[in-house]
Amino acid sequence: MRITRRQTLLGAAAALLPVPAMAAPEYRLDPRQVADGVWLIEGAQDSIARTNGGAICNVVMLETDAGAVVVDTGGTLRHGAALREFADDRLGGVAAALNTHHHPDHWFGNGAFADRPIHALPGTIAAQKAGAQALSDGLYRILGSWMQGTAPLPATVTAGGELTIGGRGLTVMALSGHTAADLALIDGQTGTLVAGDLLFLDRAPSFPDADIAAWRAALSRLGAMPVTGTVPGHGPFHRDSRAVAQTLAYLDAFAARMEAATHQGLTPVEALAAGPMPAFADMAANPAEYRRATVQQWRAFEISALPVIGGSTLQTTKN
Repeated sequence: MRITRRQTLLGAAAALLPVPAMAAPEYRLDPRQVADGVWLIEGAQDSIARTNGGAICNVVMLETDAGAVVVDTGGTLRHGAALREFADDRLGGVAAALNTHHHPDHWFGNGAFADRPIHALPGTIAAQKAGAQALSDGLYRILGSWMQGTAPLPATVTAGGELTIGGRGLTVMALSGHTAADLALIDGQTGTLVAGDLLFLDRAPSFPDADIAAWRAALSRLGAMPVTGTVPGHGPFHRDSRAVAQTLAYLDAFAARMEAATHQGLTPVEALAAGPMPAFADMAANPAEYRRATVQQWRAFEISALPVIGGSTLQTTKN
């Protein structure tokens, strides 16, 4: 196709015009009150992706006389800023924040709360400091412009035991299993359990730092508590024991799959090719979370299987 002189001049002129800046993506919150003074901003039922801006964890805000207690601060600075704006506009500001554990979707919004105490378990604070740069690098690669201005800010105050903020009493529990330090809390005013990622509902659990035996023990403890409602780390608010039962069933099914695969001498590629356990194949975030979990947990199950193989070999040699 022949390009005319006029088209060339128009093209050159257009190239000189300033390029309009692309609008930064926005977080659109949908807070709802699930109990008296307990607000839930529910995360997307997905893995972290550019399509959700990393806003995948549940965020809880508890109203107090001194402002909101924000449980988990979101996955980016701008996510945290949107949460802060809601608290400032609707809940009388922010009294304090808590981080339930060190996975970045739960605390990379801390920068928006830097002028307030940010509580976490000692193990969480240590993990935040140790992994901040690697976690940040990974999220910048995945989320791009969503991460603009985000710099990891670890929690500043050690949490644990009974805590009263603005007249609202909280029971803070130090557990483990999803990570080495998992904070769960019960709101004394309503009996609401905020469980962090010890509980998932209708979404495949994630396993990057999981200790399945410890996780089972934590679920046993949570399941025995008389609560009026539960906010899992991912999934809807509910008033029964569904999240405890479903999370435990997923852990058991996944462990059984990995144990069978490693004891049969299969390779990780074969385990990956099998896909998620049939009962959970259609769960949100699968098959991606199953694949990630298989890669992350394979080595531990393989090592566990080796003594069985070695024991058989030794027994045969002795005979």
